[in-house]
Amino acid sequence: MKTIIAAAITGVFLSTTGIAFAAEPGDKVKISIEKWRKPGSNNAGTADITVTNDNDFAVKDIRVKCDYMSKTGGRKIETDQRLAVTVKAKTTKLFKKTKFPFIDQEAAEGSCKVTGATQV
Repeated sequence: MKTIIAAAITGVFLSTTGIAFAAEPGDKVKISIEKWRKPGSNNAGTADITVTNDNDFAVKDIRVKCDYMSKTGGRKIETDQRLAVTVKAKTTKLFKKTKFPFIDQEAAEGSCKVTGATQV
């Protein structure tokens, strides 16, 4: 009987003392691509992007990963890059003509997401 009570008390104690993990700065940063422009050289295009920072602090060096699938052959295209931009706390900012590896929107479908950021 004592073993059952001790196990129940231990279970209640462990369930109420969870370990808190600190959120990463990039967890509250979102990106949307407003407009793509075709590449000029080295297959690098530009895009108008909107970055939303819901953190209580400014962020910079935002890391973005884009995944696309070609519409015709199912070929997966992945890109990773760091955007050397700074966004103030609790703001949304538009950046025009940001360099991106070019993805032909007519030939591929996909999206981009923030994978990290640095607190300023």
